[in-house]
Amino acid sequence: MCRDDGLAALDRQMASVYGSAVADADDSQRYILRQTARRFYAFRDNCGSAACIAGAYRDRISEIRDIMNGDWTPPR
Repeated sequence: MCRDDGLAALDRQMASVYGSAVADADDSQRYILRQTARRFYAFRDNCGSAACIAGAYRDRISEIRDIMNGDWTPPR
C-alpha cells in the first residue's frame, strides 16, 4: 500500500473517517464499527490487486458513513 500513492491516500481517508466515527458513535454503533472492521481487514488482506484493495477501501468508507447515518444493514 505504501508504494501506491492512491491506496495510501485511501488508507488515510478511511482512517480519518473511522476515527471520527468512533469518536462520535454511541455504544451500539461503536460495536458495529469494530465488528465490521474485522471483516473489512480480512477481505482487504485477501485482495489480489490494487483495484480490489481500492474498492474495498471505498466500500468501507461508505459502510462507516452508513453505520453512522443509521442506514447500514448487516450483510447476508
